[in-house]
Amino acid sequence: MNITNEKVTDYIVSFYQPWNDTMGKLREQSEADQIPLILKETEMLFRTLLPLRPAHRVLEIGTAYGYSSIFFAHLLPESHITTVELSDTNYQVAVDNIWEQGLTDRIQVIHGDGSVVLDELIQNAEAGNTEPFDLIFIDAAKSHYMEFFKKAEKLCSKNALIVCDNILMKAFLVDLSLDRKRRHRTSVKRMNEFLEYVHSRNDLEVSLLSCGDGLLLIKENKK
Repeated sequence: MNITNEKVTDYIVSFYQPWNDTMGKLREQSEADQIPLILKETEMLFRTLLPLRPAHRVLEIGTAYGYSSIFFAHLLPESHITTVELSDTNYQVAVDNIWEQGLTDRIQVIHGDGSVVLDELIQNAEAGNTEPFDLIFIDAAKSHYMEFFKKAEKLCSKNALIVCDNILMKAFLVDLSLDRKRRHRTSVKRMNEFLEYVHSRNDLEVSLLSCGDGLLLIKENKK
């Protein structure tokens, strides 16, 4: 769901063009199956923003059908992407899609819980077996963003960028009355706590954007 005026959003995305025909079909498949993926206006922003400082190592929490991983691989041709997916079905579909794009040598799909995999990556990093990541994209269970972030920042290279998608949660974050079935109260509370936490950190540069369903950019300042 878009949180900005629908007419404004429709106008913006009227300029959208898929990266290629295959990516266009994958977007259509994901939308038809109601599988989450980055919204068109978010993809348009990434096309301009991310190449300004190309990431060589990318970590993604929440693969879904593999759309964003494949997009990152095309957008950042020198990058290697590690992506994590919990769902058995989504994992297999993502593996197939990545194979069809000829990107199996650049995209590693890990089947597992994001928090558990992050712990394993941290252990590998501490043992010197894993290099840090330049870009970390979090697009998974919203109630766990704080947990994901605190673990992810241990895997960051100097001045890495952490991007969290769907931060505003269909505007529930600013107006709980929109959550008519009261299903998201806990997630909203935890997301608010996460936003307050990152904004309280003086060692972080944080930008909260109303792009798509809300986008949070966090820049690590490691000395």
